[in-house]
Parts: sequence; C-alpha cells; structure tokens
Amino acid sequence: MQETGIKHELFEAAVALHSSLAPDEIIQRALHALNRLLRADAWAVYLKDTHADHLEMVRATNSGAVPVSAFIDLGDRTSPVAEAARERQMVAVQSAETTDAGAPSAMLVAPLTAGPRLIGVMLAARREPFSEDEACDLGVLSRSFGLALGNAIEHRGATRQTLIDDLTRLYNVRYLYESLDAEIRRARRYGSAVSVVFIDLDGFKSVNDVYGHRAGSFTLTEVAQLLVASVRESDFVARYGGDEFVLMLPETASQAAMQMAERVRAAIAEHRFTGNVGAEIHLTASFGVVSYPEHAAIAEKLIELADAAMYEAKQHRKDSVQLAAP
Repeated sequence: MQETGIKHELFEAAVALHSSLAPDEIIQRALHALNRLLRADAWAVYLKDTHADHLEMVRATNSGAVPVSAFIDLGDRTSPVAEAARERQMVAVQSAETTDAGAPSAMLVAPLTAGPRLIGVMLAARREPFSEDEACDLGVLSRSFGLALGNAIEHRGATRQTLIDDLTRLYNVRYLYESLDAEIRRARRYGSAVSVVFIDLDGFKSVNDVYGHRAGSFTLTEVAQLLVASVRESDFVARYGGDEFVLMLPETASQAAMQMAERVRAAIAEHRFTGNVGAEIHLTASFGVVSYPEHAAIAEKLIELADAAMYEAKQHRKDSVQLAAP
C-alpha cells in the first residue's frame, strides 16, 4: 500500500511539472514534490549555462545544516555534481565517517536531461545515508523534471523573439506584465516577495539634442547592457518605453530591492556612455521601488506605484531612489 502511494505521488508530481511552461515555476514545483517524497537537509538545482561549460545554482532550500556551493565548474572532476553532469547518471555519495553536526555524510546527485541535452543537475544532501528506494524515486522524478524543464526552456527561447524590444533587446512591456503576474502568483503560493523597480533616465532628451537620435538610440542600448550586467541572473529587465526601464526582482523584499536599486543608480551615474560617436555622455536616473505584498497585490498596481515613486524621486532631486509609501 505504501509503495502504491509513493508511485501515485510520483505520477502526480510528474503531471504537475508538465503542466507549466515557466522554468522557475517548474523548479519550485519539483522542489516541493521532492520535499514530500524524500527527506533531505538541503536541496539544490543547478542549470547549465548555454554559453559556457559550467553549472550555476539557481535555487536551493537549506535547513542551515548543509552548505552547498553556489558555483561548480564542470572541469572539477572531483565534484559529484560535475560527475553527474559529465556521466549523465546519478551519483551517490555515502560517507561512513562521523561528521560534525553541520556537515553532510550523504548526497544524491541526479542529472536533468531532455533527450541528448543536459539541462542541469539536482542535489539532495543529509547526514543519514539514502536508501536504494529513495535513490530510485529521485531518479524517476529527475527524469520528468529534466523533460519538463527542457520543454520550458525551449518554449521560452522560441517565444522570446516576440517578447523583446527591437532596439535594446530587453523584454518588452507585454512580457513584463505576463512575467510579473506569474511571479506574484508564485510568491503568493509560497509566501515570498517580489519587487519592482521603475527607472527613468534624467534629462535624456539632451543626448538626442546634442548628439542626434542615432546616438541617443545607441546610448539606450548601452544603458540596457549596463542594467543586465548590474542585476542577478534570476532578475528580469524590461524596456517600458522611451528612456524608461523596469526591473523585476523575484524573492526580494523592499529593503533588498532598495539596495539593488541604489547599486544600479550608482553604476549608471559612474558610467560614461559613448553613443557610438566617441562621446563621453554622463547620465543619471531616478528610481521608484515597490514590493508585493507590502504595497500591492496585482501587477498593474505595482507598476503604477513604482512609476509614482520614481516621479517623486525625480521631482525631489533626481539621481535618487524612492520607496513607495505603504
């Protein structure tokens, strides 16, 4: 009866994974299902960078007992994560040695594959050894996880071209609202936060007036590149229109968002843009910050409040960051 129940849970978990085309939501669902099926002190999901031969940890749950590395090079052949990725098969590490209270003695590491493609790796760690049945359950779900994640990543790549701004190659407004809606739903389900940062360049019209519109357009692409380089891999950068941009910061409350906005503000102020005409263009920007659930519960309201906070920053002294009123 117990085995039948576990098989049913595995089937239900696999169905849930394939019912979404959002990579972040699939990862969250997989970790939720795994926590129900298999006890571990820590879980980590690594995704393979499509442009370089390395794995980067994109999500982890940690009881505080087991440290997990945030970055693992596939060239490190001593790593069980690298071995699972290289060999495309599960790696089990079971230590017979007595360890400190905070150190793991057992790990299960499973590759995430979609056909011949390696998508990433998932890891479970705890102090007690894993059983063969637990390893089997992890293997079954990791196969469904890899296929679902591979489909989602492929779908995202195929649709991305219709969801990006032609000039800056950032995401456009349509995709901003879709993604923010999805992130709010996920935050509501798991009791987390999501923040929005509205950015407006100060006095950008003068760039067009002095250097011409072609230089102005190129400067906007330079700003876009700077924004992408200044935020985390998991963050979302969109061009809202004209010289306005929006950042969406998943799993980020307002104070952390304020700190991120301040770092981006300083990066823009310190940078010298060229406009592709060899100029040294100095720019500043005004920022408005809001968070779910602190300020609003729907995407449209969050954007509206972030815009209002940005306008308040611009009215006061520009080149500044303003948090929306609660």
